Amino acid sequence: MSAGPPSAEPNRGPSMPLGFLMAGSEMATFSVVGLILDYYLGTMPGFTIGLTLLGLVASFFHLMQMAKVIARKKPKPGSGDGATGGAGA
Repeated sequence: MSAGPPSAEPNRGPSMPLGFLMAGSEMATFSVVGLILDYYLGTMPGFTIGLTLLGLVASFFHLMQMAKVIARKKPKPGSGDGATGGAGA
């Protein structure tokens, strides 16, 4: 039972922080893999720098994809429920 009126913005729950955590872990994973490769191949810091930059690009791309999905789900101001009339009504 709800004590008040429903909020205008839907509850996204834990999906937003989880998405940011995933994007951050992508960069960290690339960095760790770079460190491991550098350690075993003796190429310090080549793979670490390269894979960290690749992880940065991948996480930025992932954040942009999440922003596009959120923007599509957000209702546009003034759209309301369609009862305002318009040119075709």
